[in-house]
Amino acid sequence: MPQVPSRPPPYSIECSSFPPPIQASAGSDAWAFQRAFESAREPVRWAILTTMRRWENEWAFKDVEVSRERLQDAYDESPPDLKATLDHIVNQRLPFYYMSEGDRRCHDLYRAGRMEEAETTALSTENFVDEYHYAAKPVRAAVLTTFGDWAFFEEHRKISPVPEANVAQAYATACDDLKIAISWMLATGWTVEVFNRTVFERFKSSVHRRCLNHATAHIKMHAMNRLEGMY
Repeated sequence: MPQVPSRPPPYSIECSSFPPPIQASAGSDAWAFQRAFESAREPVRWAILTTMRRWENEWAFKDVEVSRERLQDAYDESPPDLKATLDHIVNQRLPFYYMSEGDRRCHDLYRAGRMEEAETTALSTENFVDEYHYAAKPVRAAVLTTFGDWAFFEEHRKISPVPEANVAQAYATACDDLKIAISWMLATGWTVEVFNRTVFERFKSSVHRRCLNHATAHIKMHAMNRLEGMY
């Protein structure tokens, strides 16, 4: 994991002069994110910039060192899942970065002690529909594929591919174990189809390891930040 720089980038909360907002950002909230960024502590700023640069999905500013003049532009052009993650970092004042929505979701479940709940609880059909439509495109695609793969590999039957228009019906008629697996996929932002119970157990173990590694890295980062006098 990259180290937090010992010297802050050229951002300052004292500077009230902002470059003109891009057309997509009009009104009184045009610079809301940049103001929140510049009011944040240096480790939080670093987390935001690193999340933008290291976000795993393609977007306009992937692998780009975003300058102060382009920060609000980058935020406004970010895809919905990245924008939600950036808002989360700012609002929670988190001094660490994420590479995907799945990272953020898993870490939040782990921090809140809700991982077991996510692994054993099925959403209601109404809540499933809401979560499905909110999920990132790769997650939705994995969910759709899971319906057919689970039927074939776990239940030894073949079904027609499930279109998005029929996703609520497919979920409502699914067995309880499949509902739990799909609910878990949505809760964690999982992007790989789950095709039987054995694979589901393996994937859950993988998420546990990832969360533990993430938490350990954050503990080390906090310790380093304190030594650097950032807190």
